[in-house]
Amino acid sequence: MTGCRTVAVLQTALILVYLAAGTPAPGGRLAGPYTDTSYLTSLWFGAHSHWLQPWRAYLETVPATVFLQGIGINFNVEPGQADLVAQMLAKCGVRCARIEIGWGSLNYDDESQINNAERLRVLLLACQRHGLRPLILLNAHQGVPCPARLFQRRILAEAPAGTRQVQLDKTDDLVVGRSGLANLSGYWAAEAIITKIAGSTVTLSKPLPKPLPAGTQVPMATLKHRPFAAPGSPECEETVAGWLRYVATVARFVTEVLETEQAADKGFDLEIWNELSFGSRFLCLNYYYDPPVGTWDDHAIFGVLVKYTAEYIEAHPTDFAGVRVNDGFGNTIPWPASSREPARICAIGKHPYAGRRNYPQDEYKGIALNALGEADKYVPAYSANFPEYFATALQTETLMRDTAPLETEIYGVKHGRYARPGWPCTVWITEVGYSPSEDAVTDWAEAQALKAKTTARYLTFYLNKGAEKLCLFAAAGGDMSLGVVQDNFLSYARAKAAYPAEDEPYLSSSLRVIARLVSKMSAGLDPELRYTRDLVVEAIEDTHDRYQFPGDGTPQHPPLYDREVFAFLP
Repeated sequence: MTGCRTVAVLQTALILVYLAAGTPAPGGRLAGPYTDTSYLTSLWFGAHSHWLQPWRAYLETVPATVFLQGIGINFNVEPGQADLVAQMLAKCGVRCARIEIGWGSLNYDDESQINNAERLRVLLLACQRHGLRPLILLNAHQGVPCPARLFQRRILAEAPAGTRQVQLDKTDDLVVGRSGLANLSGYWAAEAIITKIAGSTVTLSKPLPKPLPAGTQVPMATLKHRPFAAPGSPECEETVAGWLRYVATVARFVTEVLETEQAADKGFDLEIWNELSFGSRFLCLNYYYDPPVGTWDDHAIFGVLVKYTAEYIEAHPTDFAGVRVNDGFGNTIPWPASSREPARICAIGKHPYAGRRNYPQDEYKGIALNALGEADKYVPAYSANFPEYFATALQTETLMRDTAPLETEIYGVKHGRYARPGWPCTVWITEVGYSPSEDAVTDWAEAQALKAKTTARYLTFYLNKGAEKLCLFAAAGGDMSLGVVQDNFLSYARAKAAYPAEDEPYLSSSLRVIARLVSKMSAGLDPELRYTRDLVVEAIEDTHDRYQFPGDGTPQHPPLYDREVFAFLP
């Protein structure tokens, strides 16, 4: 930052007296100390602020090994590309590869078998060959949520929207309670479940959302397991038992592929669930019925599924030796907390995708706090789009509540890295990325420069602020979108068997910046951490008073100066 001076002190303890938080900044100095726990602890759940900076509530000097081991990617490439792409990723410093093995990939007739086993085998072996540790995503996307038979039937007579009865050309192989019409409103297997069969007429669990003309071929599915019913009910327990067989099948398959049956570390990790923002209706039977079949807290299954999975893993220590487990239900909601995670869960997942916001139009609903921490309706005018968005207080909730070494509460539940007594429960960011096309960027060179900057900021910020792992989304995805591997190399890898002698023309801006960061972090590395000292920021001063937004000049609404959002990441 031009004209800005930061003073950092190497020491183990420091006591200083600063200006009180909230007072005007004299002569271009910070308005208060660089770090103060109150920046987070005074921010209650439900409040947000354009001024308060919860990421400045703490400052830690993080070992370089955390950064070097924490770089991951979503490995969504074709089998024919896998080996060369894994080689390039590893060469640049990537160490983790997230791969989904969905419940729906299991064979309907034999749940110990995986239908797309050969594709997965190629991906896993490519990762192992080049030192990328697989992070296996366990998921039940509603499109094919569990083992299922997918087929079509012909509509015999017109079925208008709103009807519950449909005539089909064949019904003898349908299963009441598990077969149903699919994809009526989106990618969703057995969306309307069959509750009764009378000859060629089937009765559905809810009204048709659209008309089906006579002669239409409709997609259908028969699910091996019912969607999750009320937790604790026999019906739910039956589905949970199927889920645990799935966990066992995946673990056995991955271990066999990696040939780590006898190893003290099976060589992979697990994530329980992907996102609740889409594809997650299998978690609640009531989504399939109108009216609902009962009343219960449909969020309860989140904790139940994590609990049962953790207990199963704990009961089979040999099968899961060295396997670390992430609670992916936290990826898109703030409720999972370290204090309530089972002992076998090592981390809470997060997916902090951040798009552009224009204020005051996009002001978040709820209580807004001004620079003095008071409830206020004033909203500054500015545009924001930056990787660290979820570390701020711009909306409920800040990711810092779970990454911080401090304890805070949401409705009486303790959050924070050390809130679970005895050992920490960290955060794994298993998806995040920046898509230039979604930000109206059309120039290729500009897109690559922006992706390089966002990659550097995602990794250096979050891996410093308490995240243990960060997996960029994704290896493939397009130069103008979320792709981390350049399009021309994906084409090369599809056509060639050998890694290019000169890979410079194929290296994306994102991989270049990762490689440079890894090179710097690796230089002079002390893996045993024999000599450590904490870095502390004593002061930040500038001569220009530049700001992110001007405010109105009052103590309640001052400019948000650049010095207030200067990130020091030792």
